[in-house]
Formats: sequence, C-alpha cells, structure tokens
Amino acid sequence: MLIYWFLPIILLFGIVTSYEDVKFGKIRNKWIILALAYSIAANIVLFSLKYYDADYLTKFLINSLLSLAAGFLIWHLNLWTAGDAKLFFAFTTLMPIYKPYSYFFFISFLSNAFIPISIVFFIYMLFKTTAEKKLFYFKKTFNAKTIFDIILFIFGFLWIIISVFDLIGLRSNILLSLFAVFLMYYFIERILKIKILYISLLMSLLRLIFDSSVYSLEFIGEFAMLALLFLIIRIFLFSMGSGHFAREVKFTELKEGMIPAETIFKSKGKYFKSPVAFSIIGLAKRKNIGKLLFKNSAKGLGKKEIRILQSLQGKSPLNSLKVQTTMPFDPFIFLGAILTIVFHGNFIGALV
Repeated sequence: MLIYWFLPIILLFGIVTSYEDVKFGKIRNKWIILALAYSIAANIVLFSLKYYDADYLTKFLINSLLSLAAGFLIWHLNLWTAGDAKLFFAFTTLMPIYKPYSYFFFISFLSNAFIPISIVFFIYMLFKTTAEKKLFYFKKTFNAKTIFDIILFIFGFLWIIISVFDLIGLRSNILLSLFAVFLMYYFIERILKIKILYISLLMSLLRLIFDSSVYSLEFIGEFAMLALLFLIIRIFLFSMGSGHFAREVKFTELKEGMIPAETIFKSKGKYFKSPVAFSIIGLAKRKNIGKLLFKNSAKGLGKKEIRILQSLQGKSPLNSLKVQTTMPFDPFIFLGAILTIVFHGNFIGALV
C-alpha cells in the first residue's frame, strides 16, 4: 500500500514541526524542503516500479498545485501564516490520494485541519471571555441588517458550493459547507473587493427560480442551522477572537511584518480605531465612516505604513496599535493529515 511509503515520514515531519511551532513559534524551511524532497524521490520510485499509473501521477501533481494555490490564498486572507501555507503544501504531497476525490483531495485535508482548531478556539473563547463581552458582541452581530445580509449570502452561495461539491464527488455536510461559506465570504470581500449584497441578491433570486429543493422543510431546517452557526462563529472566532490573540504595541516599537489586529480611520479631523474583524464584514460601511489610514495585508506592516502611524504622534491621542499574536497552527495541520489518512477523506462526512 502507498501509505506505508509515506506514513513514517508524515509522523516524523508532523511531530518535529509541531514541537518547533509550539516551542519556538516558527516552522523552519529545512523541514519543508526535506519533506518535499522525500515526496519527489518516493513518487519517482513508485512510478518507476509501476505502483501507480500516469493517470494517478497527473492527479497527484494537479492536487499538489491546487493545494499550493489554496494555501497561498488562505495566507493572503490572513487566516494563517506563510509557514503554515508551506507546511500544508508539504503534507499534501506526502498523502496518497483516495477516491473519489481525485484532483480535490486537498479540500478534505484542509477542512480536517480547520474544523478541529475552530472547535477548540470556540470552546476557549466561550470560557475565557466575560459575560459582558459576550453580550456586547452578541448585540453587535445579531442586528436586523447583519442577519439579513448573511442569510442572503449563505442562501445564494451555498447553492454554488453544494453544486461544486457534487461535481467533484465530495460528500457535503454542515461543517464542511460552513467552512466553504466562510472561505468564499472572505475571498469575495478581501480579494475581489465586491459588495456582497448585490451578488447575494442575484444568486438568491436565481436559486429561488431554478432550485426546487429550497421549498422543503428539510432544507429550511438545515439552512437555519447553518446560518445560526455562521453567526455564532462570527461572534466567538472573528469578533471576540480578534482582540484575544493580540497585543498592544507602541507606534515607536512597530516592526515590519507585524500584522495589525485593528485598523485606524480618519473622520472629520479625528482618528479612531476599529477591530479588523468588523472591517471585513462591513467594508462598504467603513468607507462611508472615514478614510482608512492603511490597508491590512498578509505581509503585515511595511515601512510606509509604519511611517504613517508614527506620524500620528502629536496629532492625535493614539500612540499604539494592536497587532496579532500567532497561535500554533502546525499541530492542527498535523492532526488534519492524520484524520485524512484514517478516514480516507473528510472525517465529519465519515462519522455522520
């Protein structure tokens, strides 16, 4: 079996990189290079010995390239570091592809990594935040306009997501769908920078016309659960979580590469801050409130942004900025790899 060629190196690679990520907060490139070198060498040998054919090799190469692109996209969305993206790619090249996922096997691996960390983070935020803070973000999230926008988005785009899953042979479930909805939401707002409301409205109208499955009690129940989970996760993971994994840094001590956990706006001659999480959800509204001083980038602060922030000293009462502190993601990527191997795909789909 192919897995016996790769399981020992997966375990060794995962244990070493997880230890270094937790202990030192970084993933050294040499481990990534060694993993990729082993993958290339092993696949050359396996192909030469006819363990698999050219069709499998093609699927393996395309799957690997797609995982690299997905890792880069998620890094660009500030959902993990560049090191995590490279680690995800390296793990993907070490895992045999199980049918029926073929070219898109990496999606199962990706969800198997993100779902456990989301659950852990949710429980952590549930017990580590005060009742007052929970109530504040609950009120801020559960308002009529926000609920309407999110329900419209999920209703319209979930149709596309489920259709794509069916097309590539990926069994859908509520957690996998939720994960895909979040990624699509981030992609449209951060990368395409399009106002979601208009697209959501169009997609929802088309779905009402062409998708008869929406006129059933089963769909209404599943859709209501998905929308509720989306709102709850937005509160605990993105809103409250944005300030929990952050530290205050004075403008004079800012360094290149630091990733802001908040943004600064100028309105009517005054400067004020806003958490990054809310600027993602309400980007269009923020533009009407004031001028954004700097754009949040996956690369973090550059020299130009630091100069702009330091120039505020003396002009405003602001003298510091919250920057993100990293959370070890490597152990969850490693766990995702093990779950993918054990369940031959998405573990939630195998359990339900």
